[in-house]
Amino acid sequence: MRLFERSSIVTALGVAAIAALVAWFFARTERSDVFAITVSAQLYAAASSSADTIRIDGEIPLQRSKGQLNPLTCGALRAAYPKRFVRTPHGSMRQVAA
Repeated sequence: MRLFERSSIVTALGVAAIAALVAWFFARTERSDVFAITVSAQLYAAASSSADTIRIDGEIPLQRSKGQLNPLTCGALRAAYPKRFVRTPHGSMRQVAA
């Protein structure tokens, strides 16, 4: 049985690490939801009462294509990304930059 050279093992590990990093980057859901998060944050910022906030929780911020059966609501986005929706001292919401 032939032993592999150290440089070929290091090269293979480097390529595998880069491939894993690229796959992780494209698999992140926040990256694909960034436009919907932005629209939702703008809607929440314009809300003047808790009734407006409840109404906005049920809104779908972006039109989805036919293949997407379960569109995200603003409330689901706010629950999934709590650090992106921060309350200011006077009660309104603002979006935090990533």
